[in-house]
Amino acid sequence: MIVSIKSFFRKPFWSDWRTITFIYMLMPIIISIQKWGKHCNTYQIYKSVYYNCIDQLSLFDFYPYLEGDCNHYGPIFAYVIAPFALLQDSWGLLFWEIFLVATFFVSVLYMPMLRWQKVFMFWFCAHEVMTPLFVEQYDLAIAATFLLIFACVEKQKPVWAAFFIVLTIFIKLYGVMGFAFFFFIKDKKKFIWSCVLWSIVFFIAPMFISSADYIIQQYFGWYDSLVLKNNTNMFDSSNNTSLLGMIRKISHCSTYSDLWFIIPGCLIFLTPFRRIDQFKNPGFRYAMLTSVTLFICLFSTETESYGYISAMTGFVVWYVTAPWKRSRWDLYLLVYAFIFTSLCTSDVLFPRWIYVDWIRPYALKALPSAIIWFYLMWEMNIKDYSTKNIGNTDK
Repeated sequence: MIVSIKSFFRKPFWSDWRTITFIYMLMPIIISIQKWGKHCNTYQIYKSVYYNCIDQLSLFDFYPYLEGDCNHYGPIFAYVIAPFALLQDSWGLLFWEIFLVATFFVSVLYMPMLRWQKVFMFWFCAHEVMTPLFVEQYDLAIAATFLLIFACVEKQKPVWAAFFIVLTIFIKLYGVMGFAFFFFIKDKKKFIWSCVLWSIVFFIAPMFISSADYIIQQYFGWYDSLVLKNNTNMFDSSNNTSLLGMIRKISHCSTYSDLWFIIPGCLIFLTPFRRIDQFKNPGFRYAMLTSVTLFICLFSTETESYGYISAMTGFVVWYVTAPWKRSRWDLYLLVYAFIFTSLCTSDVLFPRWIYVDWIRPYALKALPSAIIWFYLMWEMNIKDYSTKNIGNTDK
């Protein structure tokens, strides 16, 4: 049976770029058609960033037309959403969804991985790619951005690596994790100056469609909105789907500070950096990418279910780029992570009551990521990543 399954998935159909491209083109189109003419609240929130910036209205207020929600992205996001906000809503949404998928698709293609590794990532992540598409979430582009950051670092393009890091910081702060790859950059001076220059550009850019005083005021408002969101996320069943949220919701305790877990998490995250001799090994650098993609999901109270596309890419990188043969138990762990991170949100492929009654209320979607991350930390502190050379070109 196993031999038959392997034989089936080895057919050229599954590894043909035309098949994969067609599937990824079809996903945003079908999902957008289902929403045609409907009010899509997340898209309206994104769209409001552009128009509120133009009209110099608060970017972070709870407006009635946003149905009890508000924006939490920085002012530079006005430029990201502008081309779509200028279109009629249904068409704008269609091209927005296509843009999100295209960003992810291109980022995987640009990764310095072997062909079969990219094919595996496309299929492994396909279901989870649809999760943020159903709610128009920018998280898909966030996941793509971290792949692009890593690819730029590996290909020694410090200016572009700095561009994507700083852009993500000015949109959603997560980009700060991109600095984890700093030690893998050869031209560090060029990278630092690029970060400074891009920061100036992204700070000033929104002022050209509004005003300097207004934008500076919005940055203070952004901070206030994130503090408020952090407090409201504490026991929210649809938010805080992180390791922090899982502990909080299982314990039902609100008296402690998340710093009791964030600080130890940061210290654990930093432990592999002491192994300077491993920096030259591609496998170790790929492992750092996995660590980053999992960390941003596990240690942020803003993590939503839709954000786990980042973790899914991390699972693939963790499994396929190790310079040793993964064990059967590693494969079981990957399958477990796939089922309880991606399939658990599907009404068709997973018992709905398990997700509604157990996984969502207790943020158990974070559990597979937590297990793999702690396991990865053990590997990065113990394992020798120089066992063999990881291919960095397409074959």
